[in-house]
Amino acid sequence: MFGRKSRAEMLKEQAKGTSLVPSAALAAAYAGARPVAERLLYDDDLRDNIRVFIESARNILDELNGEDPTEIVGRLWDDDKLRKQVEAAAGAAQEGTKRVRGQRVKESRGGRGFLFLILAAALGFLFLSPRTGPSARNFARQAYESITSGG
Repeated sequence: MFGRKSRAEMLKEQAKGTSLVPSAALAAAYAGARPVAERLLYDDDLRDNIRVFIESARNILDELNGEDPTEIVGRLWDDDKLRKQVEAAAGAAQEGTKRVRGQRVKESRGGRGFLFLILAAALGFLFLSPRTGPSARNFARQAYESITSGG
């Protein structure tokens, strides 16, 4: 009325000028993603790490499909072939993350840290898999309760 804009018109004009994501945030995201994308494009070893990880994980899932958590733990303990697949997947993941971060990758493998990574990957698979997760968590809960209750 008389040259003044309504509140709705003013808010509409303000909304046209602002975007949901500020351009500074987009520039920062691009700057952070660019080195990773370049490494993925040009680093053959990184692509090899990703390929080995995916193949090993697929083989592990094929081997352990449909088994309950106690059988999986037993197979990880006894089956050297399956353990080597888990080691290969964990090693490829560890090496790949170092390469993405631009860290130097040692050629020698092994040590306590690597063994811990393998164990963490196996337990993560057990507890987070949609097939084995609920029964593995139930088994762990029952074991913990029996230990803490004293019998």
